[in-house]
Amino acid sequence: MTHASRPTDHQRLVAELVERRLGRPLDPDLNFFEAGLNSLALVELHDDITTTLGIDLPATALFTHPNLAALGRLIAQGGGPARAENTRRRPVTGNRRDIRARLREDGR
Repeated sequence: MTHASRPTDHQRLVAELVERRLGRPLDPDLNFFEAGLNSLALVELHDDITTTLGIDLPATALFTHPNLAALGRLIAQGGGPARAENTRRRPVTGNRRDIRARLREDGR
């Protein structure tokens, strides 16, 4: 999503998911936290992305690739193997301690 390359369909879809969550367009190089997202919003966004795109990314990917440009490059590089359709994702629920534990577990 840099000036040198055109965004892929997946990258455009991720941008739409982020913009829907924020309620406004987002500069591709602006850090998710600086844009107004918090840790819980990123975990929920992770669930939206992996469910919508059918890819498998560790939940920590949105923290280690903290803007649309970096996350888009990761996804364009194949970010993770396709998830089997019968694989169920755990819902993003619980208190902060549960969510942090899930982040640690998914980030292995």
